[in-house]
Amino acid sequence: MSTPQERVHEITRRLIDLLEHGESVSSEAIELRAQLAEATAESGHLEDAFYQVDELLKDAQRAHGEDHPSVTRARAAVEVVETIARRD
Repeated sequence: MSTPQERVHEITRRLIDLLEHGESVSSEAIELRAQLAEATAESGHLEDAFYQVDELLKDAQRAHGEDHPSVTRARAAVEVVETIARRD
């Protein structure tokens, strides 16, 4: 199993590849951004993770509206980061 830092690196690479040809608010990008925020929190960079999920949620809501699955995923990422922060 990979370390949180390795996950951050891998997800960042995948997200950069995706963003070269896609939008930052596509469902796939939202998922990768959520995974990145969660991995960032797991690696101990909580301030960065909170910033990432805050921006992610705002972007998803602005692009898709409140009831879209991407917004639900963004909210779940917020909860994961908050849980990690409480644990640490």
